[in-house]
Parts: sequence; C-alpha cells; structure tokens
Amino acid sequence: MNIQRHILALALMAAAALPQGLAAQKAAPFDPTTATIEENIRYPEVPAKQSAAVASRMNDLAKDLREAGYSVTMLRSGEVVMVTIPCSALFSPNESVLSTKASSKLAPLKNYIKRREDYKVVLAVHSDDTGDETYADRLTADRANSIDEYFFKEDSHRETGIIPYGIGADEPVADNHGRANRAKNRRVEFYFIPTQEYIKKK
Repeated sequence: MNIQRHILALALMAAAALPQGLAAQKAAPFDPTTATIEENIRYPEVPAKQSAAVASRMNDLAKDLREAGYSVTMLRSGEVVMVTIPCSALFSPNESVLSTKASSKLAPLKNYIKRREDYKVVLAVHSDDTGDETYADRLTADRANSIDEYFFKEDSHRETGIIPYGIGADEPVADNHGRANRAKNRRVEFYFIPTQEYIKKK
C-alpha cells in the first residue's frame, strides 16, 4: 500500500469511528468564494438521472444567448454554458475601466445574471502573455471586478452573485505568437452553472 492510499485509509477509518453527527460536522460545506475556478465550474454536480433534463434546459439558454449574438460553448456534457467575449469589445488596451461601448455587449446578459436561483455565474478574464505576470494578474482581476461592478450598478446596487477571477495569461486558447492569436487569448468568459435549486426542479 503506498503512503497516499495508507493515509486515505486511516482518514476513512477515523471518520467511520466518529459519531454520525460529528462526522457530518467535519465535512465543510462548499464555499464558492474560496474555491478555485475549476472547482466552481464542477460544482454542483448534477445527478445522472437529472443530467439529460438539465442539459436540455441549459441548451435552451445557450440557444437564447447565441441568438443574442454571443459566442457560446457547452461544457460538462451540456450542463454548463460558457459565453466568450473578446476583451477588445469591453476594454481599451491596458485599461481596466469598461469602455463606452461595453454596455451594449453586457446589457443582454443582465436578465440571465439576475436569475440567481437558477444559475451560479463564474466570470473569468484572461490576458495574453505580453507584460510581466504580476501586471497581467492585476489587470485581469481589475477587469473582472469592473464587470461585476457594472452588473451591481445595473441591478440597483444589489449583490450580483458573480464569482470573479482574474486568470492572467495562465490559460491561453492559442499560442501567443502573432496579433490575432494574442487577441484570442484576451477574452472574458461567463460560465452559467445550474444551482442546486435549479437541479432539484428537474
């Protein structure tokens, strides 16, 4: 038995030895504000018996967003909808304040982001690899916060529920050689993830 399996076996035995109520207390609830972006995109998990129904409803959302002019990708076997917007549609170069044209691109998303009982919204802002890592991380984090602030103001200063991430240059979709490829990497992604409440309706 390798050491990792041995440690896991010990942990399982210890949990089994606990009174049931105490064991339940040890399992901390999922906290989206401290989770990584990958963890947030995976959670909550859709039970197999509800997956087809959830995917069908999320496909309806994807269709609506495509008709509104967005680039849409389905993830998690159709359970999650991702909208991608080029940073140039929202920000001037090296700026973290939304440009005057940004509202026309963001406004159609407002009604979907308000549906907090249906969707958890994760926001990721990416950059290319020009400039140093610290600058890219700060720029993308500031841009994510600017987008969140836009929806906050548009919804009468109510909390948006958006979970924002500034990813920097860590997750390129193209190599960073050439202007066109760098532009592809400078992007904003909105992930619409069904909530537990939404899943239970299916």
